[in-house]
Amino acid sequence: MPSEMVYFENILKARHIKHLLLFFLALLVSFLRVEKEEEYLSDDLGSGSLVVFVEGVPQADDRGIKVKVRLLDGEIPELYGKIGYLTLFGAEDIPSKSFEVFGHVKVHNGRIFISSSWKDVKKIILLGETQRDKLIKRMEEKIEDKDVEALLLSYLFGASQDVMSFEYQASFWRTGLLHILVVSGFHLTLIALILRYLLPGIYGFFLALFGVSWYAFFIVPMDPPVLRAYLMLLFAILIRLLDRRPDYLSLLFFSGSVILFLYPEYLTSYSFWLSFIATLYLILSGTNIDDIKSSVPERFHPIFLSFWSSFFAFLGTASIVSTFSLTTPTSVIFTPIVGILFVPFTAYGILELLTFFSLPSFPLEYLGKAILSSVSLLSYMSFTLNTPLSVKEAIFITLLSAPMLYFLKNWWKLLAGVPLMPFLLRSLL
Repeated sequence: MPSEMVYFENILKARHIKHLLLFFLALLVSFLRVEKEEEYLSDDLGSGSLVVFVEGVPQADDRGIKVKVRLLDGEIPELYGKIGYLTLFGAEDIPSKSFEVFGHVKVHNGRIFISSSWKDVKKIILLGETQRDKLIKRMEEKIEDKDVEALLLSYLFGASQDVMSFEYQASFWRTGLLHILVVSGFHLTLIALILRYLLPGIYGFFLALFGVSWYAFFIVPMDPPVLRAYLMLLFAILIRLLDRRPDYLSLLFFSGSVILFLYPEYLTSYSFWLSFIATLYLILSGTNIDDIKSSVPERFHPIFLSFWSSFFAFLGTASIVSTFSLTTPTSVIFTPIVGILFVPFTAYGILELLTFFSLPSFPLEYLGKAILSSVSLLSYMSFTLNTPLSVKEAIFITLLSAPMLYFLKNWWKLLAGVPLMPFLLRSLL
């Protein structure tokens, strides 16, 4: 029996190596493609007519409207199909979900920025309401509390956190809980679990696959975390349909490779890397910990594992976050605490989506208010650390820490935090 286990472990490690090499190949290819594209795209692309489709939630300020758009057509062909950020000066709202505008285009750090005025909107392209629009409209009719409505827009529909009031944005930031608001694998997995058991056998799996696809393609923006989670869940369901057990580490590397081959620009996307690394550390922290589980009473397993996972998710993403912001160590404790409220909030929210918000709305109202109040209270007990890192230092830390987490077992996994310590001490001294 032990020899068989060693045999299967060796097969699994060989599979991991193959998928890791594929992922490194995808990194190399995407890097070369991004370098080539940056040489092709100048910093200033000039002005021209552009046909855009609004993908984000418009944000208003004193100067006008800012919104995330996809460039569909126009006088600058090299931008077709790309994501850009449009500033429409003097506008109070967007004229339509899709319109033609004359704007000035600049590229900075691989991102496309378009400046225009409401007077330069040349043509409005009328489109029917999407399923997402109808669901948001229905949600806004049922939810009375505007703060809970904003929370749902951000958490359930993938809108920018800017839709929330500044007070609650600041609370989520100070507690390090902004990551909870990002639509990710947690949402998609809950949809799959709810639908999986509505029908027997393989029909349940097909229903789960349909529901997850519907949510990912029609309800939320297909941002990197959503795409990564969708691909992993898609492959996992297909493997289960073949009566095999998914290996989630291999699925992560394979999904990451597919994404980078399709969208090489995600190589420089913080949201892609935060989602990928957080998932990597969650998977690795949950393997080879049998001795720990046996030493903890079974009734305390969910509590222990929630804090254990929270610690390693923070450990994996801390170095990336430190390249552009402050880190919040207290999020290790706050995430499982607030997560107790987010689990029923998410489950009921998904049921509302699946029933077109036909259920009583008071559970969402009460849970949403409880979440916002809890985060506000915890923000007074939080603290942040300024541990500025360069991108090279963050890569170095991850390349040391992740293999340690892979090979070490049980409590020894905590040593995966050692590579971050010298940089943390450097910032404190």
